[in-house]
Amino acid sequence: MASAVPLLSEDQLLCPICLGVFVKPVSTPCGHNYCMSCLSSYWDSSPVCQCPVCKESFSIRPQLRVNTFISGLSQSFMNQPLSVEETQTRELRAELGGTDAQITSMIQERVEKASSIRQAIAQRREETRHLAKTVNDLVSLVRRMEAKQKDVDSEAAKAVEQIENELADLAATQTQLKGLKLKEAQVLLQSYQKALHSKPVEISLDSELEMHELRKSLRSSLSQLQVYLDKMAALSLSEITALKYVQQFAINVTLDPKTAHHRLILSKDLRQVRFNPDASAKPNPVSNPARFTKHLAVLGGKGIQSGKFYFEVCVGPKTEWIVGVAKASLQRKGKIPHAPGCGVYAVCFRMDYFETFCQPNVQIYQGKMERVGIFVDYEGGQVAFYDVNAAKQIYTFENCGFGEKVYPYFNPCNNEFDGNLGPLMLVPVKP
Repeated sequence: MASAVPLLSEDQLLCPICLGVFVKPVSTPCGHNYCMSCLSSYWDSSPVCQCPVCKESFSIRPQLRVNTFISGLSQSFMNQPLSVEETQTRELRAELGGTDAQITSMIQERVEKASSIRQAIAQRREETRHLAKTVNDLVSLVRRMEAKQKDVDSEAAKAVEQIENELADLAATQTQLKGLKLKEAQVLLQSYQKALHSKPVEISLDSELEMHELRKSLRSSLSQLQVYLDKMAALSLSEITALKYVQQFAINVTLDPKTAHHRLILSKDLRQVRFNPDASAKPNPVSNPARFTKHLAVLGGKGIQSGKFYFEVCVGPKTEWIVGVAKASLQRKGKIPHAPGCGVYAVCFRMDYFETFCQPNVQIYQGKMERVGIFVDYEGGQVAFYDVNAAKQIYTFENCGFGEKVYPYFNPCNNEFDGNLGPLMLVPVKP
């Protein structure tokens, strides 16, 4: 019996990422196939979960399962004896796949850096616009002050001239009095009585009050101008340099499943966590003592008790999240008080409003970010947070005085604000 001719060619069983024959092939909802490890690595390093071929985005990272049919076909091809030429072709494709993955990573890194630079330039442009407006306001104020000063000078000159005329008249009257007899003096006094009891002319205070208000406005504008200048002086390069400094202390962080709340789903590589809306709200009565029962939280797998360390979290388009570090003694079985000394040094994001875990309803930053950097100086008692793409430090906890191990802390939050079922992802640091 003649051997069956394969229905598929080897080219149809190649992973679009590594260009090798599928290993544990998986399918995306849009119908494209990849090696499981290739697709997982691609999504881990990308802030958006999308298909590498057609770029279709997924609000929730799909759960990957091996496609047994394609896996069987791939295995059949792999088990067939190969000629020398076929072996060399596969080796070349594998090498090309590795090179292509490196190029993809380099492209993504440079795209992120270009985006960071564009954001910094846009911020500087906005600061410059505010600065120009303040300068224009100052020029307008100075011109108004000059015009008002001319009015005051004119009023003062008229008042002085009037007083001088009155002085001359009074002096002349006084001379006449000295040379008159008593009866004649009485008549003269009666005629000048009104003048003798008149008050000196006064300059209106309205102009002076307006000048005072102008001076106050000028001082306020100058203060505002100094604030803009200080902000621009501290912007961009110094912040980028500061971020590069802390990134050199990057460590590899994974999640500790023993601490995860029962309504959280962790990825197999323990680098992603998301909320599961289908899980029961009631916890398991037999619960691990290390597990959070009230807060939708999970800790990192390794505690730190000395030195400096840094890690980054991709939050993507999530509408609510909490990230930071927490003390080892943090209570797991009840509600953690949102107050200083609670043991959590974290930043909370809700829609476009940033606050700290220990001081809610006090805004520390506004806007959105896709990638958060967390830096801890254990001996220095500091926990600093960075908007990585904008290379901007957004908040720092000072004088923490840890006194025990601290662990990375993650809370993806529920779906109260919708669009929040995506994961928090621990991503590699790219200085």
